[in-house]
Amino acid sequence: MLRAESVSKRYGKVTALDGASIEIEAGRVTAVIGANGAGKTTLIKCIVGLLKFEGRIAINGVDISRHGKAARRLVGYLPQNPAFHADLSVAETALFYGGLKGVPASRAREMVETAGLEAHADKTVGALSGGMRQRLALGVALLADPPLLILDEPAAGLDISARLELRRLVGEQRQAGKAILLSTHWLEDVPYVADEALVLDHGKTVFQGPATQLATSGAPGSRLYLRLNGHSPDAIPLLQGMTSTGSVDRSGDWVVVTCPAADKARVVEALVDAGIGILDFRVEEAPVDAAVLRLQATHGGEL
Repeated sequence: MLRAESVSKRYGKVTALDGASIEIEAGRVTAVIGANGAGKTTLIKCIVGLLKFEGRIAINGVDISRHGKAARRLVGYLPQNPAFHADLSVAETALFYGGLKGVPASRAREMVETAGLEAHADKTVGALSGGMRQRLALGVALLADPPLLILDEPAAGLDISARLELRRLVGEQRQAGKAILLSTHWLEDVPYVADEALVLDHGKTVFQGPATQLATSGAPGSRLYLRLNGHSPDAIPLLQGMTSTGSVDRSGDWVVVTCPAADKARVVEALVDAGIGILDFRVEEAPVDAAVLRLQATHGGEL
């Protein structure tokens, strides 16, 4: 559905994207990961035809450089900061964008329901929460039922419940057979939403492969701070026995567990099963920069 080959973009002497390649089939999700300035948004803007570039990009066989209008008809695009008229209602917004995309009013009303916003149809966009605005933006991207979805940082600014809802919505579109490309800096979300991952650093590819491989070998550890019900001496050896790839330390009255992001729930479950109550906890996710450094060390900058 999407094939990008050796895509590069330069601004004068600055190389924003250096030979990135990607291929996504229908019913598959690819996550593009990187810190700010890594080239994620540049790659997406090249794919949707907003930037001229070197290389080749085709959407369902349609060359974006030669037949841009036809290629863009196949794409539903959710930009990083979707701009809606704050004083329009959800229903009015759906009808407005439906008119721009040439879809009937019935399809616009159906989109409101599909996005889970039927109960909020009369609310103004300005009154919606961040998660609801993202639902609306995704719904607008889906109005014309495009086979390819491109989502630029869809989880930016969302709380954990809204991020979980976004995972569900992406999963539904994958099951519906959409090819999906999304950019993110939330590495812990990737194994739950993506089949493949592409990691960029200063425009260069430092990892490309299965999302599960990224989660197990490339992603940095999450750090869990746990305040327990007086059983820290019992908890430490238990946790040390299950975190061979991480570490367990003390910081005041907190037990600090560093482990792969995918193991966070398993740590909590082990404590509960052992009858050790958790009075309080917080989680610190390592920045994506740390993952990039680790991937560079693992792969030596080569694929």
